[in-house]
Amino acid sequence: MIALTCSCTMAYRKGQHVEYRDQQDELQRGEIRSAEGSGAQTRYAVQNEATLREDKVSENQIEREL
Repeated sequence: MIALTCSCTMAYRKGQHVEYRDQQDELQRGEIRSAEGSGAQTRYAVQNEATLREDKVSENQIEREL
């Protein structure tokens, strides 16, 4: 039997457009402006495309790249 391990952290980069969940758990879209930290502890500054506000989100709040 073979055990497979998955390091399922995606590394997002500045300039990528993503769909993410805000603090109210609502889906939002925006562009990553900066990232700090590494791995699962990475925090991203995402400019919300609807409000133009900058949201601070963690890796697990990002649903997908657009």
